[in-house]
Amino acid sequence: MKRLVIVFREDGTVSVDAEGFQGSECVDLTDKLLKPLNAKVESRVLKGEFYVKTKQESRARVQG
Repeated sequence: MKRLVIVFREDGTVSVDAEGFQGSECVDLTDKLLKPLNAKVESRVLKGEFYVKTKQESRARVQG
């Protein structure tokens, strides 16, 4: 199951933990979440799952 755990601290900082994602999917989703909030990423810790290659689906159409 994919989920984002978002923690808002009293000092105004926010941390986001992406669970169940592979590859850059977690970075893409958290960036989309932060953009409308006009939030700036001060640091990013990538887990081992980030480095897992995701299966890319490709479709080709042959016309004859």
